[in-house]
Order: sequence, then C-alpha cells, then structure tokens
Amino acid sequence: MTDESPAAAPKVRRRARLIALLAPATFFEGYDGLVLGLALPLIRDDFHLTVAQAGVVASVVFGGSFGVLVLLPLADRVGRRPILITTIAGYTLATFATAFAPGVIAFVACQFVARLFLGAEYALATIVLVELLPAERRGRALGLVSSMSAFGQAAAGAAFLVVVSLNASWRALYLIGILPLALVAWGRRSFPESRAAGRSEERRPARHALREVRRRWLVGSAALAFCFSVFPTSVTTFASTLVIDEWHWSLRQINPLYVAIWTIAVSGFFVAGRLMDAWGRRPTAIVFLAGAAVAGQVAFRAGGTPGRVLGLGLVIFFLTGSTPCTAAYATEIFPAKSRGTVGAMLRVAGLAGAGIAPALTGLLSDAIGGVGRALAIAGLSYAAGALVVAALLPESRGIIVP
Repeated sequence: MTDESPAAAPKVRRRARLIALLAPATFFEGYDGLVLGLALPLIRDDFHLTVAQAGVVASVVFGGSFGVLVLLPLADRVGRRPILITTIAGYTLATFATAFAPGVIAFVACQFVARLFLGAEYALATIVLVELLPAERRGRALGLVSSMSAFGQAAAGAAFLVVVSLNASWRALYLIGILPLALVAWGRRSFPESRAAGRSEERRPARHALREVRRRWLVGSAALAFCFSVFPTSVTTFASTLVIDEWHWSLRQINPLYVAIWTIAVSGFFVAGRLMDAWGRRPTAIVFLAGAAVAGQVAFRAGGTPGRVLGLGLVIFFLTGSTPCTAAYATEIFPAKSRGTVGAMLRVAGLAGAGIAPALTGLLSDAIGGVGRALAIAGLSYAAGALVVAALLPESRGIIVP
C-alpha cells in the first residue's frame, strides 16, 4: 500500500503533523544560535559592556548547552514526551524573559536556561523522529527537519536587518519567536509518546543503559559529532572577517545571482535525505562529508570571485547535506533505552568540536597567513569524518534496534 492510497492518508497526515511539531526544535536551534552573535554589539551598548565582557557573556550562555547531560538521560527514564513538553515550555519562557532582562546578569541567566532547554529539545527531536517514523521514510524526514536550522538562521538574519533598519531594540529579536513557540507548545500537549521510551524496565541509571551499546559505534559516532562541528563553526565565526578583510567584498558586490546560488545550495538537506533512503546512510554520509572537504578547498583557496561564489555554494550544499546523515548516526544504531544517554554524550562531543574550532582556526590563520587558508584546513575535519564513517560505523538504513 502506497502513501498515495486513500487508506494511507491518515498515516501521511500523522507523519506530517509529527514533523510539523518537531521542526521548530531545529528552526530555533538555528535562530537562537545566530541571533546572539548578530545582536551582541547592540546588547553590549545597552548594558555598557566591553568587548571582553561581551565575550564572557557569550561563553557563559553557550555553557547552558551542556544541560543535555541531565535532560537527555532523563528522557530514557521517564519518556520522551514529558521531557519534550518541558523543553519547549522552558525555552519559550526563558526566551520571553530575555526580552525583559533589566541587566546583564538577568540576560545571561535567561539565555543560559534557554540554551539548556533548546539543546535537549534539538537532540530529542531527532530521537523521536527515528522512533516514530517507519525506517523507509526516516531519511527524508531527517533531511526536512534538519533543514529548518538553515531557515532559522535566515530568519535571524532577516529579523536583525529589520531591527537595525528600524533602529529598534535588540529585545525585539527575543519577542519575535514567542507566538510560534507558544502555538507549538499548545500542539505538543497531544504529542505521542514513543513506544520505545519510558518502559519500566528501562528506568535505570545511565551507566546501565550504556552496557548494551556497541563501543565501536559509540566511539565512531562521538568522533563524527566532533568532526561535524569543527568546519561549520569555523566558517560562521570567521565568515565576515574573510569576506570583508581578506576578500574585500562589499554589499554592492554581492549580486542577486550569488544569493540565488547560495539559496539553492540549501537543497543539500533534501537531496541527502532522499539519497539516505535510496542509497543508504553510509555511502551518502561519506559522499557529503568528503564533498564538503573538497568544496572547502575550492571555496577558500580560489583566487577569483566566480570560484569563491561557486565554492561557497558547494560548501553550503555539502554541509547541509551532511546534517541529516550525522543525525541518523546519532540515533538509529543505538538501543532505544540508551538513546537519550548516548545523545547527551554525542552532544558534548559536538560542543567540544564547536568550542575549539574558533581558537584553532584563528591560530592557523596567524601561523599560515590567511583566514581562507585556515578555513580550508578546517574543512579537512569533514574528510576525517568520512574516514570515521567508513572505518567505524555501519549501514543503518532500515535498521531496527530494540
């Protein structure tokens, strides 16, 4: 029976509703991750902070992401649904409170709590998607849900431009998301619990949950999560430095054709999602990870604008396509009773990669003479990720791990 048959229509609607309820997790991961960096100069002026103090603020807020170490293992014990509902409610309230923070301490506290809930929600969204959707549809669904992160970043950029053009307060950026967040929070009241979660025999300490996890797969997934975080973090951190200080681009030089190329490149999410279901997770992951590494050499070593524009388009395509592949390996190959605990460990590995990436790229830039060359070297982390998949990780298409 195909999805087009009348009898399958209710299943299609249930899948669509599930994706609609989970997609905001990745959307706001993208939005929240970028909006602080964009708004930081305005926040610094409002609270009379030095550049060094603003950096401390951003670092402390980032630390909230480590809340996954508590919330995700808890989801293995009490179930996915209550933790998901708690995370969306907590993130909504903390984000709303951020807009009214009277001082820098209150701002940091609100954003720390918001990141704590958002990090867990993002990881749980992937886990729930894997557990509630049929294996033959998971690749496309992961690609679709993962793509919302890019749209979240685009929304953050657009909202920031509006705020600046209207000479409005940075606080508006934290009010914009309240309505959709509130609607999703309302919709998730009837969110289904995963059949794989919350069983009484699974309610045991995290160390017991890890006993049935294959160590080779865990090590491979952790190494992949680390490698996966290095390159995009380096690119987003040094993008403005590269294009303004090294390439000497101005807004007048960025014509609509370039923007169109980069926008089309976001299709990597959807292409990879379909290929994951058609080819399998392993070959798709290897192609996109290796492709990102090659694209980085093209983009950041090119001597002229056409090569840089095309190279950046390829970087965006392969980076976005690698996202659902990595998400699949963070969930599908592990027992349901361990996915929250494993997800927390992999999240920390990813945060570690993101944490060292800016410093590493900056040091490389000074050592070899150029941000572009440093970013090209950072791109090789994706070649390492492809080797990790080839050497340590299995094919997981259609896999059913109890």
